[in-house]
Amino acid sequence: MNCKPGYHFVRQHKRKSKNGTMSIVDAHCRKNSKNKKSFLFKSNLSYIYTNSKSIYKYKRLPLIQGFKKDQGQYDRMIQFWLKYWKDQGLIKDDIDPILIKALIAIESSFREQVITSMPNSSATGLMQIVKTTLRILSQKQGKEVRKFNIDVSQKEIQDANTNIAVGTRWLVYKITTSPWKNKKSYSDRIFGGLKFYHSWDKYGEEYANKVLSLYEKSKK
Repeated sequence: MNCKPGYHFVRQHKRKSKNGTMSIVDAHCRKNSKNKKSFLFKSNLSYIYTNSKSIYKYKRLPLIQGFKKDQGQYDRMIQFWLKYWKDQGLIKDDIDPILIKALIAIESSFREQVITSMPNSSATGLMQIVKTTLRILSQKQGKEVRKFNIDVSQKEIQDANTNIAVGTRWLVYKITTSPWKNKKSYSDRIFGGLKFYHSWDKYGEEYANKVLSLYEKSKK
């Protein structure tokens, strides 16, 4: 069941009345509490995407070179969520959706439910979202992300739409908060965001160069 923003999904469950009678409460959408009034949950992300007429205007993107699992199945989701977060005023730059496809290729080779085999990592799904990211976005760890908080589980992040919505939201956040956020050059700001998406060290720099190299090869 998809729920409009401001509500969250409640599964079917048993409820005991004051007189001890048990009853079944059907699955439904319940209004959010005051402290999570503006939060987005998986059911909200599904509602926003599936109820948008704009998704049908997006065209197929170039395939990412060397990745057979890329059949363009995520093209609309990528383009929709990039525009959605920009429309919310979270970023001024227009991010090329092909760049996101290149990032997905590097991260997961377009495998929706993949979980990393790397020790001590929880990276999951298309854009390899980790538990720390989910905690930050949901304000369960720190309060640095103050707008458009998202509260989804590690299991839910295996859903393609949820993963891309969260992943693009996180990349936008990283671009606008990286040490290079105020660089005059668009390419520098994007490079800084990609590096920060991974880690602000030499490994993050190698990662950014790898994504950008694949992007340049694939956009032609």
